Amino acid sequence: MQRRFQFTILVGLIVFLGFMAWRIPNTAEQTKQTVEHMKAEQSNRNGDNPESAEVANVQSAIAEIGKEAPDFTLQNLEGEDVSLSDYRGKTVILNFWTTWCTYCKKEIPELINFHHLHENEEVVILAVNLSSEEENVEQVAIFAKEFEIPFQVPLDTEGMVGQSYQIIVIPTTFIIDPDGLVKNKIMGPVNLDQLEQQLKGGG
Repeated sequence: MQRRFQFTILVGLIVFLGFMAWRIPNTAEQTKQTVEHMKAEQSNRNGDNPESAEVANVQSAIAEIGKEAPDFTLQNLEGEDVSLSDYRGKTVILNFWTTWCTYCKKEIPELINFHHLHENEEVVILAVNLSSEEENVEQVAIFAKEFEIPFQVPLDTEGMVGQSYQIIVIPTTFIIDPDGLVKNKIMGPVNLDQLEQQLKGGG
């Protein structure tokens, strides 16, 4: 009886080991096929869609102080293309904001005052709305009309520019010099005095 029991256990162990020997390579092959499939899909998306490749290029460029600001092209509220490189030769106040941000609402009048003081000088404001974080673009249009924003409002609908500029606090403002270099990054709301100081080259 004891021998029969031992024989049964031995047969069961052999069957189990045989199953595992088949299962492990099969699972590994499935994993390999899944990874290859994902790579193929990614390659197809980038190859068939030029915009995907362009997005990838935006992601690979990261804004850093002392280095060239990553270029981008976004549409504004009027559907017109706005590129950062269009303003080479001017100081650019590059602001990132949303309509639901309390500090942004307090900051916008300061930006507007700065714009009116320097609108005839070689300095511009680009107020990039992080539209991927908004419920809809219509809210942005209503906000812009309510505050009578006089400067460009490019719409970052895909969130790629925000990623490129590593926006983790809203609002965030970059000071970009006429050569296209990032001179400073200000996290949190800015006021008129701060902007004037930045324009004069202060820290």
